[in-house]
Amino acid sequence: GATNWYSPSYSPTDHLFYVTATEGGHIFLKGEAVYEAGSRYAAGGFHNIPGEETLSAVRAFEPETGQLKWEFPLHQRAFGGLLSTAGGLVFGSSAEGDIFALNSSDGTPLWNFRSGGRMYSNPISYSVDGQQHVALAAGHAIFVFSLDE
Repeated sequence: GATNWYSPSYSPTDHLFYVTATEGGHIFLKGEAVYEAGSRYAAGGFHNIPGEETLSAVRAFEPETGQLKWEFPLHQRAFGGLLSTAGGLVFGSSAEGDIFALNSSDGTPLWNFRSGGRMYSNPISYSVDGQQHVALAAGHAIFVFSLDE
């Protein structure tokens, strides 16, 4: 296996490599790109192989050995990357529009928020006046979270 599209993350604290994984076959289609102002501009596409189940999960691996340490199953294929923090969290999103936080050491779900929009972005973290924030884009909105002190 490998990762190449959705940003993985590494925690030097837990010594784990986190990745959004999808297992399943697809049929890729070649098409001709036709430009139409205001519309998606792409040629071809893909779809699942009929009758074959596609599985998605957030997985944590030991990078030195490749050993799977934990797995958090997702309902649908995820299209966004992950963010791990020094505070022991892994943030991610699902195709259904859920934004979630997992315990970085064992994958236990700690928090979930229903955004109401499809998720294709990677979570980011930033600080303003010493206050840490996590942000993700969902649908046509950006959701920003922080802890109240």
